[in-house]
Amino acid sequence: MRYSSRMPGSVMPGAGAHPRIPQAQTSVANSQILGYLGRALSLEFTAGQHYLAQASLAKFRQEISYAEGFVTLANEEFQHANLITDRMVAQGALPAGSVLRPAGSANNIAEALKSCEEREIALIQLYTEATQYCANMGAQEDHALFSRLLEEEQSQLMRVQAWLQDYFQMMANTYQPDRSFL
Repeated sequence: MRYSSRMPGSVMPGAGAHPRIPQAQTSVANSQILGYLGRALSLEFTAGQHYLAQASLAKFRQEISYAEGFVTLANEEFQHANLITDRMVAQGALPAGSVLRPAGSANNIAEALKSCEEREIALIQLYTEATQYCANMGAQEDHALFSRLLEEEQSQLMRVQAWLQDYFQMMANTYQPDRSFL
């Protein structure tokens, strides 16, 4: 799914984006790790859905650069969902069904970015916990995946926060109060 013909990226990965899955399963499935993977999948899909909704809202407000940024974030979240699903399959499981939080409406970019920030923080919290659990259990492959996802979510959060800061700076520069009372 593409936002526009000018925008790079796609919701669906190309053939080269699929990691090679080893034929032999390297570890016994751990129900706690599968639980983390399932929750991560739900949160990633929820975030992707939310970002696509924010892209559409931004488009209708004629905020095209933000719309494109939201689509990029959605694509990244769907790539994460792909990695998580691959890891579940490698452990002999399939996604059981994701429960998605509804996308929220935003009347302006500040509201949209704040709602995106909330979703990124939820993912970071989950990946922090999952990474620690996998480290404690010696689950190296799962630890590597959750660490990678944690890093990427932290990067996305920093990007969202920078957009929010830039937006407020732009608004402050645009707003020039009339200093007279007349």
